Amino acid sequence: MRISNGKAAAGRQRWSDVRAVLATQGSAQFLEVVRDLYDLSQENRDFLNARYLASENNLEPYKKAIDDAIYPNVYQSKPIRVSVAKKAISQYTKATGDQAGTLELMVYFVERGNQFTVDFGDIDEGFYSSLESMFGRILETLKRSDPEVVGRILPRLVAIRDAANGIGWGYSDYLCEALAKAFPSGAEDEATTHG
Repeated sequence: MRISNGKAAAGRQRWSDVRAVLATQGSAQFLEVVRDLYDLSQENRDFLNARYLASENNLEPYKKAIDDAIYPNVYQSKPIRVSVAKKAISQYTKATGDQAGTLELMVYFVERGNQFTVDFGDIDEGFYSSLESMFGRILETLKRSDPEVVGRILPRLVAIRDAANGIGWGYSDYLCEALAKAFPSGAEDEATTHG
């Protein structure tokens, strides 16, 4: 049901205009709109599933989007699309507010990007800057996290650092320095325990 109001018709339509119309709708009509949005795109389905259905599988479509974007099929000439991978993380965060899931996606982003460069060689400075930025965000999050989360994530960061040994553009150096600065003893303990 469309309702015209002169204000929206005269200028750019805004969320407040849509909200005003939705506020007049009954719950059945509102559910119909949500169903239509759900059917409209896979992205909408992923968002609504993540927001309203608690499941470990909620991360999977976002991980797939990250994987497709940051570790593309080079044999099909698919490009690296860092912005698409970052958008997947942002969309999950907006859908759920789940900090643990967001942290998992951030780590996955760096793991897959790191693995891509290990498998296919040096990329470019922008690619490494994106990985470094995400790695830094992970470290900042971990510094505010409880020991269980740190104990679960830190070994993965150490593995990323170790796998990146020798990669150019200052990337490997950044990972070593950032990890040592954030977790001076933890990173070394992990390296000797798992290395």
